[in-house]
Amino acid sequence: IVCLANLRPQKDHVLLVEAFKSIQEMHKDWTLHLVGKDFEDDYSRTLKLFIHDHGLSEKVFVYGSREDVSHILSQCDIGVLSSKSEGLPIALLEYGLHGLAVLATNVGECKRVVSDESKGYLVPSGNEVIFVKKLTNLIENEVDRTKKAAHLQQHINEHFAQEAIIQQLITFYNEL
Repeated sequence: IVCLANLRPQKDHVLLVEAFKSIQEMHKDWTLHLVGKDFEDDYSRTLKLFIHDHGLSEKVFVYGSREDVSHILSQCDIGVLSSKSEGLPIALLEYGLHGLAVLATNVGECKRVVSDESKGYLVPSGNEVIFVKKLTNLIENEVDRTKKAAHLQQHINEHFAQEAIIQQLITFYNEL
């Protein structure tokens, strides 16, 4: 499982790590990889202390900023975003382009990317119970996870990839 998000409070990594802790007993072979700028502030220290204090140091990895994000994504099955607020998250687009199933909070423009459950799951921000339920579903149902990933990848390519945006701009200017 991967999360591409800078270590900032509005990204709510604490909810994500707590949810991951809840599923660990039943799914010991899964790991969580947090990729994004580490500001090494109180939030970062609190998150790392939580990981350590709950015995998750061998299961949750904090990488900071990385140049090899594409390689990391190629090693993952699920992309998650547990934010309290967002704009249009590039992370969701990257997950889709790399063929990952997604679980995200229903904030900002996430609904534009994950427009229905055929493409992934959107859950209310801050709701750990539903987050755990949907994450467990993605982990336990490989066929469903693969279908969601394929639908999201197709949606991203049709509506958000460079070629799609260029075509949208051409259509827009032709209509003027």
